[in-house]
Formats: sequence, C-alpha cells, structure tokens
Amino acid sequence: SCHTGKCPTGVATQDRLRQRGLVVEDKGQRVANFHRNTLQALAELVAAAGLAHPRQFRPEHIVRRVETHHINLFSSIYPQLEPGDLVEGRKVPEVYARNWALARADSFARDGASI
Repeated sequence: SCHTGKCPTGVATQDRLRQRGLVVEDKGQRVANFHRNTLQALAELVAAAGLAHPRQFRPEHIVRRVETHHINLFSSIYPQLEPGDLVEGRKVPEVYARNWALARADSFARDGASI
C-alpha cells in the first residue's frame, strides 16, 4: 500500500504523522537483513541452475506455472527480440506488441493519466 501514500511504515509517505513510524535504526537493520537474505537466495538459485554467476541466467532457465500440471519456459512465453525491434516498429510477438502499444514516455499509469 506504500504507493497509495498510506505506507504503514512511513517509508514512502508524505504524511508527517505516518513518517513518525519510521525508526531509521530499526528499519536500517531490517533492510540489511532483507538484502543479505535476498543475496543468499540468489546464490542458491544460481547454484541450483548450475551456473557460476547470475548474469548467466537466460530465459530458458526460468519457468512459469500456467496450470496445476503445466509449465512454460520464459523463452517460449517471451521470445527474444532483436535490438531496435520495438522502437523501429518491426513485427514483434503479440505479448510485446500489446504492452508496447499502451506504453507512454510521460506516465506509468495504465489508463494513460499522468502520475
């Protein structure tokens, strides 16, 4: 809910009352713990995939469950694009074309309204 301006911890709010909930010493340690655990989980994923470094991950290393007993490789869901395909208007798979048509440089809003 932080994006709504009602962040319960005060981290992402402009509301002065909610900002008082932010205790830097406490949150700093929590952030450090979260970051350390995230890196540990990443190291485990890299090792489980038989890789030496996260930059070696490719779409074929990642799967998405689409039904209870069915998965798809990301490489089949999101085919590789060539540099410039989107900006130069080349024919691209529907999975990209649909979202590219909705994208705006001046807004992240889904309905096109400026944020």
